[in-house]
Amino acid sequence: MLQESPLAGSTVSRSRRFMQFALSAALTVLFLWIAFRGTDVGKLVALMRGANYWWMLAMFACLMASHAVRAWRWGYLLSPIRRGIGFRNLFAGVMIGYMFNNVLPRAGEIARPYAISRTESIPVSSAFGTVVVERIIDTFSFLLLVALLPLVYDGPLLDSFPWLQSAGLIITGVTAAGMVFLVAMMVRRDWTDRFLLRPLTWVLPEGARLRTEEQVHAFLDGFLFLKEPASFAVIVLSGVLVWFLYILMTYVALFAFGLGMLGPRAAVVVLTISSIGVAIPTPGSTGSYHAFASQTLIRLFAVDPSVALGFATVTHAVGFIGVTLVGLYYFIRDRFAHPQRITAGEKKER
Repeated sequence: MLQESPLAGSTVSRSRRFMQFALSAALTVLFLWIAFRGTDVGKLVALMRGANYWWMLAMFACLMASHAVRAWRWGYLLSPIRRGIGFRNLFAGVMIGYMFNNVLPRAGEIARPYAISRTESIPVSSAFGTVVVERIIDTFSFLLLVALLPLVYDGPLLDSFPWLQSAGLIITGVTAAGMVFLVAMMVRRDWTDRFLLRPLTWVLPEGARLRTEEQVHAFLDGFLFLKEPASFAVIVLSGVLVWFLYILMTYVALFAFGLGMLGPRAAVVVLTISSIGVAIPTPGSTGSYHAFASQTLIRLFAVDPSVALGFATVTHAVGFIGVTLVGLYYFIRDRFAHPQRITAGEKKER
């Protein structure tokens, strides 16, 4: 009987990563073309030079504050697994994750658990479970914003973006179904063993099966916060604070291009629709954010195309460069501070 080469798995993994990178690059080019086609480059550059970058500094401060709140919330998500995690390590993990997302979409979701596992005694799978929980919370928060848009904007929203309502319904259904499934598996571990893990005995050797079972249960531990009502309340409130800071960040950025008269309601609309662009798998939302943010300002608020694109370009650049530099600082510092550290949880998973 022929045996699979031990290099085959790595070859498949490299091929998959290459395909992900190629798709990401293609999407980036496509959205950049959509955003910048027909642009008067000279006018765009002049507008960007004339922007008030003090407002951009305020925008970046709001962005960092939102990441700090995310780190604080992550501590509550991780508290059933390990209490007393230092805020510094939580914030470093969040920033390292965003830095990797700026290189390859969704890579940060993997980098964050490994970052916190290097500085705290937390299994990687459990930390990854909390990252999944955070993404679910963010998705529901975004859907709530979409539902509230008619209350803050009475213009031609669906005429300009007719797919918004159907996309919201699809995302709601998929996210709710996934959350119900994961919570059920966490609450009823016997179901997990019976229906999900027991069939593995037919296809995996005992050692591999036991490691898989440990990883699955460690992943489900990321949902243990649901059994602590006090933590759940703080997590929900911190989610509201994160989105408030996002709205404030967008609002102060409007002033940098003389668009402050559009008001905070416009900031809510721009943030909500541009968040769809952020969700598209391009490195650091490059291209997709530019297209969605600028088109929102152009179609819904009649902003000059060059001004709208200048706003999108500068806000993206400030966030992208700033977050990457902060994340890189923590990545290098922790890399040297904990060069060989492997937590007990990681050892078990391996």
